[in-house]
Amino acid sequence: MSGDMLVHYEIQGRQGASWTILQICDDRETATQLGEKLWGAGKRFTGLRVLKESYNKSTQEFKSVEIFARGRAGKKSKYDQTGQITPCLSPDDLYSADGRRSIWLLMSTTLSDWRITPSELLHSLEHYNKLYNTGTLLQDAVQRTAVSFDVENESIQERMRKLYKVIDACVDIMKSTQANVPTLELGRLKPIISTLEDASNKNFLLTCSLVEYLRPAVTPSDKFGRVSVFLSNTRPKWVTEILDQLLAELLLHNSVIDEILGSYEDRADMLLDITHLASGNLDIANTENRSRKFSNEAKRLSGFIKEGMLPLTSHALIDRLKKEISSSQALSSQGLVHQVGCLRELKRTVYTLLDNPHTLDTLREELNSRASRLINSHSIAELIASTDNPIKQIESLLDLETAAIGQSNKLTIANCIMPILSRPDYETIFMGLDGSGISRMGDLVNLQKKVLVAELTEMHRRQISEKLDSFCKIILDNTQLLQKLHRLNISLQDKSIKILQLMGDGYFTDGDCLMRAEQQVRTYMRQAGFTEGLISGLGREEAENRLILFKSLLAKAGIKRLDPEDQVNLDSDSG
Repeated sequence: MSGDMLVHYEIQGRQGASWTILQICDDRETATQLGEKLWGAGKRFTGLRVLKESYNKSTQEFKSVEIFARGRAGKKSKYDQTGQITPCLSPDDLYSADGRRSIWLLMSTTLSDWRITPSELLHSLEHYNKLYNTGTLLQDAVQRTAVSFDVENESIQERMRKLYKVIDACVDIMKSTQANVPTLELGRLKPIISTLEDASNKNFLLTCSLVEYLRPAVTPSDKFGRVSVFLSNTRPKWVTEILDQLLAELLLHNSVIDEILGSYEDRADMLLDITHLASGNLDIANTENRSRKFSNEAKRLSGFIKEGMLPLTSHALIDRLKKEISSSQALSSQGLVHQVGCLRELKRTVYTLLDNPHTLDTLREELNSRASRLINSHSIAELIASTDNPIKQIESLLDLETAAIGQSNKLTIANCIMPILSRPDYETIFMGLDGSGISRMGDLVNLQKKVLVAELTEMHRRQISEKLDSFCKIILDNTQLLQKLHRLNISLQDKSIKILQLMGDGYFTDGDCLMRAEQQVRTYMRQAGFTEGLISGLGREEAENRLILFKSLLAKAGIKRLDPEDQVNLDSDSG
């Protein structure tokens, strides 16, 4: 602590998707040493960090800086796409998962327009010839690939020649095997599987057969349906892997998932259903707040994903989820708080249904980034501009904080609260000088309760809570509420009851304000004969009920223990 700057250090441990405060220290060295010790003590947490939390009293701004971190990101899934073009220096490279992914990256616009996939291009001479004869599409793809990798003492032209040789080799393979590709007559797959079972190039031949079978289909969605109908628990693994590859590539066309799941009024609901489908849990997608009828195709696909038979398809759905999260389209037609709340619900669903650590970390970053684009100075200004009442403004910010995900986003929101509390033109409202008086104390208590349960840093909670308490104390002094109660011409017991009722009903903020009220009650209870005065003139049953009522008032007011000097005995059996 120095001048206008307050500083402390929070040690936080990560469990699942959330961070928990383990300890708070006043100096950096102690915090980092303790953080290292806690991390080395065992595997209780998947990550551990130390944050330096600062509060500038002059500007009312909070800052959070990570100064120490331990823990690794989850292992990357083998199905994750790098987003980079992979050079294919042999036919095997071109037909690999990376090769097909690179083809899509290089020619996604063309393939989308032609409504085909990389596998269809690689297993059909008709599609290849169309590409070869269409302008400079093939040349551009080869040139971009040659530029993407570097070989010492080798020019781009030499690299392009190598790539053309690979392409020519693949064309030769298609030509040489064309006569041996079996025909899927009437969509009967089992006889073909039996015929190809012992063939060395069975994967290539079956894929060619399936690609030819798909040729009459008009749309990618039609093709998806033609392929998915072949899914069965009784298929050999190599056959299911081919079907999985084709389904995953067809999902690269956005229209396919739109056809499978149908249309949505709010995109947030679509993202939730993609998550359920990607995890194979479409059967639990509907909740009390959501009810949707899914097609038999969607439910059947979910079942195969649940059984672990379609890992590529599942990952393609997750990639679509990432793409949708990062897009600029609104998640719902409702306001900022609702849209941010949709992201929070999606994050909860993702962490409930998916289990790959790397996938979870990637989605968390996408969700937090999307929330950051929603939560900014402009959108917050619009949110609080809807009312001139600072109480309502802070309530809106706290509602937004509850819905928000990501520590930086919560920090952005919290940094907007203190300036509202410190504005001179709002002081009359916070102090109850606008005629609100006692009712304003209740408003301050409700705000403080929300602050104390909010997912803010300890420093945020303390500073905002203390500011609210200071306003409540001013109102308490201005109204002389406790003094007026004391001057009432009633018994000490009745005075105590009135104050306890006010405490229980939430008229005193936690801090000095509540402490004053509690102290006055304790002062009364320390007077000799207090208990006797509570039950004076009452029969045994009435006296017991009176003691029970007073005990419940103490509990509701938050007084959980009696000091030795308090002259009150709530044991009805003591006589």
